Amino acid sequence: MWWQCQKKKMVLTWHASDSELGGIHRHCFTCFNLKKCNRDEDSCCVSECPVGCGWMFHSCKEEEHLLLCPMVRVECINSSLGCGIMLTRKELVKHLPVCPASIVACTQEWNRWPLHCKERYKTVPFRQRNPRAQRGQLDYELAIRDQRMVGEFYKVPRKTKLALRNNLTRRFPALPLPPHTVRKANLTDQSLLSLREAVKFEVSDETSLGITSTYGVAKMFLKNQEVQAKRWKDDVDQAILRTGQPVPKRYWEYPELERGNIHRHCAYCHNSKCTKRNNLLSVDDDYPDEEVWTQCCQVVNCPWECGAVYHHCKAFEHKMICPQYEEEGEFDWMQRDRMKGVSRSKKAKAPPPLKEFPDLLTGPTLCPPKPIRTGVVPKPPPPPPDLSTTMRFDIKVETVTRLQQKPRAMYTFLCGQELRRDQWEGHCKNVHSEIHGGLNNWIEARCPLSSYGCSFSTRRLYPGVDSRARVVYSQDTMSFGIRPPPVELKPSKRGGKSLTDLPLELLQVIFSYLDSWSLSNIALANNLLREVASSLLDEKGCVALQWEKIDTRGVGGKGGWTVGYKRWFFSNYFCPV
Repeated sequence: MWWQCQKKKMVLTWHASDSELGGIHRHCFTCFNLKKCNRDEDSCCVSECPVGCGWMFHSCKEEEHLLLCPMVRVECINSSLGCGIMLTRKELVKHLPVCPASIVACTQEWNRWPLHCKERYKTVPFRQRNPRAQRGQLDYELAIRDQRMVGEFYKVPRKTKLALRNNLTRRFPALPLPPHTVRKANLTDQSLLSLREAVKFEVSDETSLGITSTYGVAKMFLKNQEVQAKRWKDDVDQAILRTGQPVPKRYWEYPELERGNIHRHCAYCHNSKCTKRNNLLSVDDDYPDEEVWTQCCQVVNCPWECGAVYHHCKAFEHKMICPQYEEEGEFDWMQRDRMKGVSRSKKAKAPPPLKEFPDLLTGPTLCPPKPIRTGVVPKPPPPPPDLSTTMRFDIKVETVTRLQQKPRAMYTFLCGQELRRDQWEGHCKNVHSEIHGGLNNWIEARCPLSSYGCSFSTRRLYPGVDSRARVVYSQDTMSFGIRPPPVELKPSKRGGKSLTDLPLELLQVIFSYLDSWSLSNIALANNLLREVASSLLDEKGCVALQWEKIDTRGVGGKGGWTVGYKRWFFSNYFCPV
C-alpha cells in the first residue's frame, strides 16, 4: 500500500517545463485514462483517430499518434534501397519478406580439381579420366559454367588476384570475382581523365597513366599485410637478440654468389683438390665443428658419375646442369628397395653413354629437320580440338568445409545468386541440398564405362509427380531450373493463334502464374514478352542500387559516389518442389 501511494504521489507531482510540453496541454500531458478524464485546468477535447484505427486521445496528441498508428500509409523501410511502395504500417511485417529491395546473395560454395594436377593424384589411387559428357547433362553444364569463370579470372591483373587471396584460398580466390575487379572499356569515352578514374578502382602491375600507387580492393589489404609482416620480422629479430646471437642475414642481403646457403669460401673456390676443410679440422681438435661448417665444406664427387667435382654446398646447382641426372619417378623408391636384395654376382651393365648437352644454336625453329620425300602423300593431321569445349576440370564436384583450408591447386566457386529474402530458403533446399548434392552420379547416373567413351546417362530423380518434368541448367542465367512436362494441344481447324497474338491484359494474367526463373527466361524471347514481364517487376522482381564515381574536385570537392541507377531484375528462383 505504501508503494502504491508513493507511486500515485509521484504521478500527481510529475512536472514538465513548457519547452518539454511543446503543443500538448499540461493536463493532457499526464492524462491517460480518458474514461475518468475530468478535463480540469488547460485541456482539450477527446477525439478519435482520423485514419480509422479506433484509438481515442486528446486532440493535441494527434501528431504523436500518427507516428504509431497502424493504419497510416508510410513508405517501405527499404525505400532508400529502391523500394517505392506505399502501404499501411501494419502491412510492413508481411511486406518485408517479399520486398524487392530486401535481397540476399547466396554464398554457398563448392570446389573442383584441375583435371591434370599432381596434387589431385595424391588423393586418388590412379589417374581417373573424365567421363564422356554431352550438353544437357547437369554436372557437365555446371562444369562449363565454372570453367568459363576461370577463363575470366585470368583477365584480372595479378595484384588484384593476390589481394583477393586469403588463408583458406591460398592460390585461387573464390569465383566469380566481384564485378568491379574487371574494368570494362567504354568506347564512347576514352579521355585521359576517365581512364585515370577507371584505373583507380583496379589493381594492376603497372599503368601508363602516371598512377603508381595501389588502389581499389587491395589498398587496405596490402597495407595491413605489410604492417603485419614488418611486425612479425621485428618480433623474430628481438627474440634472436635476447638469446645473445646476432640476427642472421636475409637471402637478398648476401652477395649474389653466396645466396642459397653457399659458404663464403666455396662461392669463389674452383679448385677440385681443395683441402681447406681438412686443414681447419687438423689445426686444433678443440675447434668446434659447427664453426668449421660455417666457413667451408668438403669437396665431393658427383653421385651420378658425370665426373664433376665440387663443394658439397653446390650440389643443388650442379644437379640443374648435370647431364647424367634424371629426376626420380613416382615409383622408383620401390625399385630402389628391391635392388638391395639382388645378388651382386651378376655382371654389371655398361654405363649408358653421356647425354649430349643441347646446342643452343640449333633447334626446331632454327634448323628444322628435312622432310623425307616419299611417293606416298601423308594424311593430314586431325583438326585441333576446340579449347572452349574441352573440359579442363574434374566433372565431379568436391565439397570442402568453408572454414577449412583448401589445397593450393583446388578452385573454389560461389553460387552468387541474388534472391529475395523469402526465396532464399527454397533456393538452398532445392538447388544446393538436392540438385548439387546429387550431381556426383546420383541424379545424373552414367554408364560404368563412361570414362572409356560411353556418353549414356539417365535421370534417377525428377521434380514433382510427372516423370516428364526435367531439371535443366541455363547458361544464360547460370542457374538451375525446372522444365514442366509438355502439354499436348489439339490442333485447331480454324488455325490457332500464337502467344503474342493475345491481348496484353491476358498476357499479364498468364505471366503472373510464372516463377521468377521462368520470367527471366521468357523475357529473352522478344521485345513484346520482355515488356509484359517487366510490368511484373514490382510484384515478383528485385531491385539493387548501382553506384557510380563522381568527380567534384573541380568545384572544390573531394569526389565521392552516387547512385547511378536502380537495376531491376528477376531472380533465378523457381517454385519449390
